[in-house]
Amino acid sequence: MDLEYFRLAVEFIEASKKVKTLEALSAAFQKSYRPLGFDHYACISCVEFGSMPEGAVFIADYPADWSNHYLEEHFGRTDRILQVSLKEHMPFNWDSSGALFNAPTSSADPEAEAKSTNNEGMLFGITVPIHIVGSFPGAVNVVGANRQVDPAAEHSIHLMSVYLHDAALRLAKKEKRAMRPLIKLTPRERECLQWVAAGKTDWEIAAILSIAERTVHNHIEGAKAKLEVNSRVQAVVKAFLSNLIY
Repeated sequence: MDLEYFRLAVEFIEASKKVKTLEALSAAFQKSYRPLGFDHYACISCVEFGSMPEGAVFIADYPADWSNHYLEEHFGRTDRILQVSLKEHMPFNWDSSGALFNAPTSSADPEAEAKSTNNEGMLFGITVPIHIVGSFPGAVNVVGANRQVDPAAEHSIHLMSVYLHDAALRLAKKEKRAMRPLIKLTPRERECLQWVAAGKTDWEIAAILSIAERTVHNHIEGAKAKLEVNSRVQAVVKAFLSNLIY
């Protein structure tokens, strides 16, 4: 079985060197990590939510409902997994050594708070911290409900994650120029979405910008239409990932 894990890793490494788009890279990684007992992944740079500076990456296939809950509750600011990954250099298993529950927390019950950032299908995972000189610190998370993962599979995830992040950096730089002109929001639409991302209501945004509440609503609805999304959270996420808001 160890050889099968190694074969999957080698196949992904070879594919990561040849793919031309982030979508193809994501598909290649999914093909390789899912046979190892995981369901979802994220390859991210550890930067402040609402800011995707040049040289940062963000690709993932987390469920949409979980992602929306994570963003709505601003868990990115207190995510223990990201906090630990900034300090660690070796991969860590979410169940081992109490790594997640030894990090600073504002909650009286850190275990309950950690579970609140996960849904039923994402209670177990492995995080591979990525620290490269000259790049933002990053992390690759692979998650799922299965806790009975062979240690050899974890080693395979570690190896693949290093190449995943490297390829993501390369492709993100290549695709960035092509991504920018796809959607054009007006300055007011961007401004209103920026405040939505900060958790402000239409009434609060109207007060901040000294415009009518109805006008704020219309700007946000216009942005949603241009971004082709149905909710405000989706609009914020898509605008953020497209470098339209910071």
